[in-house]
Amino acid sequence: MRNYYFLAPSLPPIALGVRPEIGFAELKGRLGDNLSKEDMEQFEVLLRFTDILNIRSLLMEEPIDPRGNLSEKELDEAILVSAVFLDYVFDFLEQFEGTKDRIRNFSALLARFFSEEIPKLHGFLKTYFVFERQWRLILVALRSKQLQRDVVQELQFEDLTDPMVAQILAQKDADQYEPPLEYMDLKELVISCAGDPWQEHKAFAEYRFKKIAEMVEGSLFSLDLILAYVAQLMILEYWNELDEEKGRMILDTYKPGTSSESP
Repeated sequence: MRNYYFLAPSLPPIALGVRPEIGFAELKGRLGDNLSKEDMEQFEVLLRFTDILNIRSLLMEEPIDPRGNLSEKELDEAILVSAVFLDYVFDFLEQFEGTKDRIRNFSALLARFFSEEIPKLHGFLKTYFVFERQWRLILVALRSKQLQRDVVQELQFEDLTDPMVAQILAQKDADQYEPPLEYMDLKELVISCAGDPWQEHKAFAEYRFKKIAEMVEGSLFSLDLILAYVAQLMILEYWNELDEEKGRMILDTYKPGTSSESP
């Protein structure tokens, strides 16, 4: 993995609430010109989660997020001819044949993404995807208590021996869910939003933006720093594109648990 002495310092500072000086498309082009082939593969892994989420958008006939590896046409073709994606994507599509079943059980694909991808990763990507998985699991646990849902059913596609999942299931009969200490701030955030989906969405964006910065504190001129910048820019652009009405519709897409009410 190379040190990028010139590329990393050239990236303009970004902050939520401030329109960035560089857009995702421009950044993607700049990385293509400067990263090695091996490091570009790591960049593509980062965007792969967006491709996975875009499958759901495609199923629901909604616009896809353009910050993935694949355009809508490429995504459609990949699914049609069983190409580009790894086998676990097509296993999901074979397991759930109808569009409604695929949408209803989309959490099965998210669970497979994390279980298949995380063990192969290292550095920032591994830390990032572990975090993305865990905070979604915490949210499932908290919402299950709030909405009086069966958390076992919500986590039916997860590995029940996983420490985080086991920690949640151990409290399935408790009145309140208490997350691990490192996620207590997430519980406090959910409580402070008082069930307002738009406020929750903004708070989650701020939460993720801050946590990503913490993952690379002390890193200089490295690919990890660049990947973290990409992840933050994606959050920032998505924040700027959303309006309140749409924001109230997207929260369930963050969680791996099932819900018939998911958009």
